[in-house]
Amino acid sequence: MLTIEERVYIVSARLRGLSYIEVQQAFTRKFHKPGPTRANIRLLLNKFQRTGNVADETRSGRPSVPEVTVQRIREAIERSPSASSRRLSNELDVPKTTILKVLHFILKKKAYHIQVLHKLDEEDYASRQAACDDLIAASHNEDLMDHILFSDEATFHICGKVNKHNSRIWGTEPPHTTIEWQRNTPKVNVWLGFTKTTVYGPFMFAEETINANNYLEMLELFLEPQLHQDGIADSVVFQQDGAPPHFALNVREYLNRTFPNRWIGRGSARLWPSRSPDLTPLDFFAWGFIKGRVYKTKVRDLQDLKTRIRNAVTAISPAMLRNVFRATLERWGQCFEMNGGHVEIR
Repeated sequence: MLTIEERVYIVSARLRGLSYIEVQQAFTRKFHKPGPTRANIRLLLNKFQRTGNVADETRSGRPSVPEVTVQRIREAIERSPSASSRRLSNELDVPKTTILKVLHFILKKKAYHIQVLHKLDEEDYASRQAACDDLIAASHNEDLMDHILFSDEATFHICGKVNKHNSRIWGTEPPHTTIEWQRNTPKVNVWLGFTKTTVYGPFMFAEETINANNYLEMLELFLEPQLHQDGIADSVVFQQDGAPPHFALNVREYLNRTFPNRWIGRGSARLWPSRSPDLTPLDFFAWGFIKGRVYKTKVRDLQDLKTRIRNAVTAISPAMLRNVFRATLERWGQCFEMNGGHVEIR
């Protein structure tokens, strides 16, 4: 919830001619909290232009949801605190908008995400802050965000290994909970990459373990031909994290030869900070989005799992890519402002 001071600042900044992203960045610097979304800025500006006021309009004091419906939702959440609003809507035959209204404004519940973070060592804070400063500068001076190709790998188990991004617990306080999952079930290792406009993959490794050889083979035989076909092989900036297969000598030799001075990662002139999944869109967006769709219902077998992964990847739209690239730049800015600290999921 925005304060009146914050609303006035947003509207005045927009009226001064600042772009949406400039308003978001300025807001974060001033108030030390995530900036409002583009849609919220637009709604707030429209309200001010329409009414001359940024305060919320007064509402009727009459309850808009029957008490019996509130009680049914309260009992359902007590039975299943991790139930999604969609599941509650189907179970209770109540509109999803009503479910969310009751949870947020009447029962005062919040959706607490299960977020797993890497422990940062003392030196990590400085390296993360320096890397974000460099990446932000490259975005402004070298149009980095127009050329970068983010990449990552993830493992999908048939059992539905914990989805860290889309799992949530409804409660009035942060929960202390554990989730069990079955070990040693069939799995598939998946590589995915995307630029600001195009998704590359998914590529599914035939082997159970990703090593330097099959990773290099994927780059040479799967990714590179597509980059040539799209006409960006000589301009794309390839990003990867510091996983052991990525740091192998034959992989680095290939990257130096194929993307000379145009790749980011361990062993490159432009390093990617260690223990930083919160800064790459594959980790903070794509894998959670994909796993949320893949594990919506029980997976039958490995072939079903692979089909679901492909279908989920095709659901990543150009609009999503534009939004996630904007969010990535915002995260880099927040990490820098936080002296290299973790950027939380929103």
